[in-house]
Amino acid sequence: MYISGSFSKAVFVLLFLAVQGKVSAQEVSEQEVSEQDTLRTFGPRIGIDLVPFFYYFTEPKIIGAELSVDFEIYKNLYPVFELGYSSTSVSEETFDYESAGNYARAGIDYNLLKLKDRSEHHIMTVGFRYGISVFKHSSENILIYSDYWGDYISEPHENSLRGHWIELVGGIKVEVVSNLYMGWLLRYKFLLNQNMDPVMIPAHIPGYGNGVDTSTFGFSYSIFYMIPLIKK
Repeated sequence: MYISGSFSKAVFVLLFLAVQGKVSAQEVSEQEVSEQDTLRTFGPRIGIDLVPFFYYFTEPKIIGAELSVDFEIYKNLYPVFELGYSSTSVSEETFDYESAGNYARAGIDYNLLKLKDRSEHHIMTVGFRYGISVFKHSSENILIYSDYWGDYISEPHENSLRGHWIELVGGIKVEVVSNLYMGWLLRYKFLLNQNMDPVMIPAHIPGYGNGVDTSTFGFSYSIFYMIPLIKK
């Protein structure tokens, strides 16, 4: 079959344009995939502290729960808010003591980890917190030993209090699967108002610890879920 020169040229041009169009479309598609791979997901990360659940087996006299939320508002800066409840009840031969209340902390974390892959969300942070606890504590059946007056039981005592403290914190969060994290946080706490009760120093300040200690360590081990709201 004879094909004219002009027709063959036209076919060649059409084939060339088709190949070019396919290559261009493939390049655009690959570019979109590449851009998709480098996008980061942002959203609030909600966590629950598992340490209070461990207390159920190791320190059954302490009951509590704690939730947290953080969000990256600027590169490597994460405002953090934590809310919790804690109570303790101790009954000994010489006294009975109870303490229960709520607490809150607010602060900010800074990520020290510089990741080359923008799609990764592992972080290593340092930061600070301000904490406040609103609680009630009480004591009764306190046995006082006295050689002069003889042994006696003191009057019951109850008071509603507010405790304030600051914390220096550091820890890590690792993304184990998409949007699901595990992490720990070490806390060094400084109590700001130890003499909140002039009669009896609280033995348990929810969110802080023993009120006898003007400074103390704390530890959190949490599981988090990030709600994916934004990609950029």
